[in-house]
Amino acid sequence: MKINLLRFSLLIFLSAVCLTSAGQDTPAEAARAYQAGMQALAKKKDHNALAAFQRAVKIDASYAEAHYQLGVLYGKRSQWKPTIHALQTAVKLRPNFVDAQVRLGEAYLIGMANAKNAVEPLQRALQLQPDLSRARRLLGTAYLRQHRTDEAIHHLKQAQQDSEARYMLGLAYFQADDFIQAIPHFEAVIKRQSRHAKAHFNIGNCYLRTGKIAEGRAALRTFEKLIREEEQLATFQRLILDNPQRLQPRYQLAELHIKRTEWELAMVELKVCLTISPHDEKASELLGYTYLQTESYADALEVYGNLVEAHPKSAVYRNSLGIAYMMLKKPQQAITQFETAIRLNTTNPQFYRNLANAYREIGEEAKAKQAYQRYRSLTK
Repeated sequence: MKINLLRFSLLIFLSAVCLTSAGQDTPAEAARAYQAGMQALAKKKDHNALAAFQRAVKIDASYAEAHYQLGVLYGKRSQWKPTIHALQTAVKLRPNFVDAQVRLGEAYLIGMANAKNAVEPLQRALQLQPDLSRARRLLGTAYLRQHRTDEAIHHLKQAQQDSEARYMLGLAYFQADDFIQAIPHFEAVIKRQSRHAKAHFNIGNCYLRTGKIAEGRAALRTFEKLIREEEQLATFQRLILDNPQRLQPRYQLAELHIKRTEWELAMVELKVCLTISPHDEKASELLGYTYLQTESYADALEVYGNLVEAHPKSAVYRNSLGIAYMMLKKPQQAITQFETAIRLNTTNPQFYRNLANAYREIGEEAKAKQAYQRYRSLTK
């Protein structure tokens, strides 16, 4: 009897130890899953990150940060209902979780077009962190969508360093028929983002309503031009999506990015072209031009050096290679390229001007003067 009682007591003790051990291990397991998710995010592996955060909340349902990261990832996929559910869970677990409150407000406002429900989490975020510009912008936007103009203006005024908040502030004054007050805000947006189509549209209407007819028409023409460009961008992107190996729409997209001085975006497309076709002449030429425009002269030198090697009788490539040498403070090598370009094409005035500059750089004033005179004779 005593032996059975001892065995029973031992069994209870071991069970308690096991339960305690399991309880202690659960947070550690969840933390490992969360860290795996963060590492996957750092490597831009969103699918792996999503699975890791799902595992973390399955192990420990009280893990607020993991719920938050799930909300962010669902939002990136435009899966707004699970986004809101995950963020609601995060703020329920941690009411002072400012980022989760802001994301929740944004999900309601942007994802669900529900301005009314966006207000409460955004207000809560600002109670916790009053200087949060993004929350001010979102809250001001939520009020504006509810036609609560005065409240919108109050919050948007406090976030004017944010271009989109400045645009919304202009829109709030526009909505209140205060066109004179709206104009400087749209002007500020255009100064920061010259291709902000909606700002051009709204400032055009403000000008027209305040009697500035010429300015209004010019702004609306710019708006129409920008809209056409955006339609072209969408068309090229769709063609690329349909056939990723086709080069022509990638050229066209890159050229449009260059026209819009979106150099980084142009480079991305051109590098993809060269991955598809490593010796593609047009992609190389455009990439070399982009490098020159962005002052990446060593990269331009490499690109134009390869083009000259492949097309030694191209005066244009010789001239571009010479420019790259000049910008790298190598005028003697530049002179060789400019002189070759002139032998290949004797009527391009710019070649002579470049040659004059290169001679002047090495102190050959007589040759510089002669080249410059030839430039002037061709430009008369």
